Amino acid sequence: MKLKLALIYDNECPKLLPTAYSQTYRDMFLALHAPFEQTSHYVKDCSAKDIDADVIVIFDIHSSHHIEIEGLAKHPAVKYTYFNDPHQQEFTGRYIKGPEVHKLGAEQRTHRAIDRGVNFIICPYQEGYYEHIAPHIGPDADDMLFWFPPAPSHKRFPLRLLPLERRRHKILGNGILHGGNGAYDFREWAYSQPETFYMKHAMERPAVPKGIEYGKLLCSFAASLALCDWYVVPKYQEIPLSGCVTFAQYQMDYRDMGFRDCQNCFFVTKENYRDRALAFLNSREDDVYYQKVATEGRKLIETKWTAECFAEALYQHACNQIQRINTLTQGVEL
Repeated sequence: MKLKLALIYDNECPKLLPTAYSQTYRDMFLALHAPFEQTSHYVKDCSAKDIDADVIVIFDIHSSHHIEIEGLAKHPAVKYTYFNDPHQQEFTGRYIKGPEVHKLGAEQRTHRAIDRGVNFIICPYQEGYYEHIAPHIGPDADDMLFWFPPAPSHKRFPLRLLPLERRRHKILGNGILHGGNGAYDFREWAYSQPETFYMKHAMERPAVPKGIEYGKLLCSFAASLALCDWYVVPKYQEIPLSGCVTFAQYQMDYRDMGFRDCQNCFFVTKENYRDRALAFLNSREDDVYYQKVATEGRKLIETKWTAECFAEALYQHACNQIQRINTLTQGVEL
């Protein structure tokens, strides 16, 4: 018999709404339903006694949903919680055009997870986890990490098989530039280069496609830039999944995902960007080499790193944990 899932989340979280400019986290949330026999939802204070589930996932991306569930720590289900932005500091304020929010900092969110009896922390960024979260966990930090990068659904990219020769032969630069924390310094530089076809982000220019339509935008370009000084943010997965040639800023997580320079992506720096960009822009639109790089990148995401892959990986992980617990319990009884 398949496992039962309980999802605990904020149904007003901007990242989970159909109107969100980025649909990746919503993709992951929705995909979680498929592998399980049934899914129950909890958005308000309740008692753990009311939760009929083998697996509990607290899908609270920024630790800003302050739901109280009495007795949660003692519930026998395998419990996961999602931590995006592990560097996050405590913040009270308001989302842009959104509700008021109180986000917990790294230490607070970690202690709350432990108090809730959470077994595993789903974190999309390994380096960020070990720098900001692990110190508050201690020796169990390795065992508690369930790493999976931001994972878009292939369903949002129906045109991903469109060959490069039928796309705009340009390198798209489209992403947030603000932040003030250094995460997008290289991105800002690259977007200003003449080789880049820069398009303002949807948060700065509402007419730019976002959400579900963003996939169609990516699929209309032959290449695009995945750039962040810190993490493999959603663009690192969305761009190759769309069938684009991916020009990426190097990240350890990208390497661990299986991305290799000149095979399924191109790693770029300030020193080599112009040469690599011009080599692509001056190539034939039906160039076999660049098509192969794009295809290999797409296939890697399709087979290992989509939202559907995330859901299956978590389901299998939970099955393994339950089997291990049952084996240990039987051993004690014997």
